[in-house]
Amino acid sequence: MKSKIIFVVFVAFFAIATPIQASPNNQSNDELPCDVLKNAFVGTLFGSIGKVLSQYKDERQFRVDKMVEIKNLSSWGQYYWETTLKVTTFSGAHNPPYNHYTITFTNQNPEIQIKAIKVIQE
Repeated sequence: MKSKIIFVVFVAFFAIATPIQASPNNQSNDELPCDVLKNAFVGTLFGSIGKVLSQYKDERQFRVDKMVEIKNLSSWGQYYWETTLKVTTFSGAHNPPYNHYTITFTNQNPEIQIKAIKVIQE
């Protein structure tokens, strides 16, 4: 009887003391949750980026090179922000000529607005 109790205590100790490494099945190890959120946020701005590019008669494909800055513009409970993105347009399979845009967006009004645009053409 004493050996059974020792065996149960021994098994319970190793069951509790063994570290468990769990990771979600749908998350790759090379992409962090904050990267996923950033990509999702930038993806919501694709329509607005397209509007800016059409204003400059640049209907080519584009990529967002970098999120330069994102700022919270409001206090707790409100969700106003301002973000600045670097965008590059290209022809074909990422071929030149390239145009580089630095675009600042804000959502202080009911819809996303363009606050500033800087264009560098090659």
